[in-house]
Amino acid sequence: MKDLTSTPETTATPSVKQIALAKADYWSIIEKLMPQQGCIEVQQDAPGKEHAWHQHPTDETLVVLEGQARFYWEGGEQICGAGAVISLPAGVRHGSVALDEGVRYLISFHAVELADHG
Repeated sequence: MKDLTSTPETTATPSVKQIALAKADYWSIIEKLMPQQGCIEVQQDAPGKEHAWHQHPTDETLVVLEGQARFYWEGGEQICGAGAVISLPAGVRHGSVALDEGVRYLISFHAVELADHG
């Protein structure tokens, strides 16, 4: 069984790419993010809400549905809006802050390739 109590050290960095996204696409995105067993998270952050520096013991895939956030990690940062797909390797220190209109996004607790979501 995988040890989830400790966070691995890593030199990996997040990647951010853009996909075409409309509200009609949400269900297909959700289906692709779902694990074999478990759940995904829908997160809504009000303007100015910050998730300060932290890290996770598992890979994560985030998909921004609405609004914008500044996503930052050691060595970089990027403004992410609707359609941004953030691939976050386990152990990478990162954080985010919601911008003026806030942000709504999905979080899957494993790596997911969304090159062609339709």
